[in-house]
Amino acid sequence: MSRIGVGLGVGAAAYALSGLHVRSLFSFLLRAPPRSDGWQLDFAPTEIGWADRAFLLLAGVLPKAVRSVLGRGLRVQGRDEIELPRLELRCPVRIGDAQKAAYRESLGAAGENEVGAEEFVLAAVTNQLMLLLVVHPRLPVSPLGAVNVRNRIEFHATFDTDQPLTAHASVGGSDNLARVTRRGVELDIHIDVFAASSGSKLVMRQIITILALGPSAPRSKAPPPAESLDRPRKDADYTSTGTIKMHSTSPRAWCRVCGDYNPIHVSSLLARLFGFRGKIAHGNHVVAHLLHLVSSASGPGSVREITDTSKGKRWWIEMHFKRPMILPLQLEAQIAVDNTGAEWRCSGAKDDKVYVQGSIGAL
Repeated sequence: MSRIGVGLGVGAAAYALSGLHVRSLFSFLLRAPPRSDGWQLDFAPTEIGWADRAFLLLAGVLPKAVRSVLGRGLRVQGRDEIELPRLELRCPVRIGDAQKAAYRESLGAAGENEVGAEEFVLAAVTNQLMLLLVVHPRLPVSPLGAVNVRNRIEFHATFDTDQPLTAHASVGGSDNLARVTRRGVELDIHIDVFAASSGSKLVMRQIITILALGPSAPRSKAPPPAESLDRPRKDADYTSTGTIKMHSTSPRAWCRVCGDYNPIHVSSLLARLFGFRGKIAHGNHVVAHLLHLVSSASGPGSVREITDTSKGKRWWIEMHFKRPMILPLQLEAQIAVDNTGAEWRCSGAKDDKVYVQGSIGAL
């Protein structure tokens, strides 16, 4: 029996390692970029497996955590803005039936014919590019406990999920400065997705703003990015569009879509170690629920018209995560529509606090 056990263990290890993208990840994490425009990965974000995540943990996350403990982290005192090293990567993007099925299942829409704004799955599956950049040893911020505070996502063209796509992700540089806040450092990660058949055809663009927790620092005098300056109008006439129920197991379903296994999402114990009262929902998971409600056949007609990419419509969505969404949580989705677009928010059904809010409009 012991031989069988050893055989099964070796077999399982061999299977896991067979999916490890050794050459590409080793070059990305431990070597200088071979090109002036960064690294070229030979795998898609959806192909990152557990062996890859273990390698990223050992070669990226742990060394950065040790440097932080030893006081060798990013120096922020007396600074409002910081120029981080410029990091860029490119890779293929593939969305298979498994990702599409997981996306529908995460919304509880597995048996439905229509899923509102289903192209949002592209933003979800490319989210792992954020992980690759944040764990890179050359980026002097720690990914441990980092949280997503706001996003802007633009859909520029229709696309077939079966067609080959390419992504370009970047962070840092003189034209993309990080901002020092009282809670840590905010940095913007840019991800552009193009149709592979035409390198100049932009399909989707997203800007992901991450707060890397760190020592207290003076409030930055620098203005936030332009896309975060707009705030929902106080006099907006909001109406309810439905209820979003986030269970303690909800992150597990969204992890299968986006691959974001950040400890604050998957473990209540580890989330408490980072100062949260329990594990928190993925922000984009809540937004996906919101889009499904407002863009499906039963949603407001004007919003469906804006987000109908099948008619060649180009649209954007912005989201601001106001407070951690500790699970379990029930949210009321509300929307205010006018002739320029729509503003939306998700409020707690019990405490009436706004947890996430944003806007939708046409490009």
